[in-house]
Amino acid sequence: MNKNLLLTIEEYEGLPLTVKGQVPYIYSLNKDGQSLFYFGAKHVMDPKHPEIEFLHEQWLNFLDNKLKEKTVVIYEGSVNEKCMETLEDAVRNYGESGAIIFWANQANVQSIRPEPTIENEARELLKKFSKEEIFYFYMIRGMATWQRKVDPEDFNDFILRNAKRYKEALGWEDFNFAFDPTVLEVHRKIFGKEFDLSDKDFIRNISIPIGNLSAINDIARTSSLGRNFAILDCIAKFWEEGKNIFVVYGASHAVMQERAIRNMVEG
Repeated sequence: MNKNLLLTIEEYEGLPLTVKGQVPYIYSLNKDGQSLFYFGAKHVMDPKHPEIEFLHEQWLNFLDNKLKEKTVVIYEGSVNEKCMETLEDAVRNYGESGAIIFWANQANVQSIRPEPTIENEARELLKKFSKEEIFYFYMIRGMATWQRKVDPEDFNDFILRNAKRYKEALGWEDFNFAFDPTVLEVHRKIFGKEFDLSDKDFIRNISIPIGNLSAINDIARTSSLGRNFAILDCIAKFWEEGKNIFVVYGASHAVMQERAIRNMVEG
């Protein structure tokens, strides 16, 4: 896999809207009886959203006549399978990733999360960014996901649970893993205003790799690059092993990785 073929953020931003706005963004590649299907999702957490049914259709079509032991699902994000007894639970809690894992489990197909751990990623981020900025990024990114949920948990419960998660994962001594004051103080320092949970567009835009609102977008870009490299490495590994691969990730990942993946399969 030639990871140098991964699109840069600048190349992605320069693509026409007809490409970037094509969501879900899908492509299917086949060579010598081996198949790869990439489903670039919108990130929805509503079981009734038409994307979920469309994803199921694509999964069933892909799975048809394939050996289960020669098939693998590659998915995005952290998923706790104990919280997805039904498809509805899976989608409400984990979006399209929950759905594809639910179906993969039903079909006895292996599913893999290829991304670096929070601990390993943060170790790289600390080379360029402060602990306060990194913790703020993780918490804000989580809030953007929380706001997409159809029936989100209480905000204070969400904050406490995530703060505990990052405290345990990062293990930074003498660091205050708290929304108040840490996140609120970083927000005021960077943006010169108070945090506003109701401003959903702002929360989303400061947590994504695209744009230049603050250093937090720089963190998101660094995180995205590392994640994209890990995803491509995982895809290359399973392709070399002769596996059929069904990938479910956000649409921007699908677009940015397509050139490298096509080159791997088609040469």
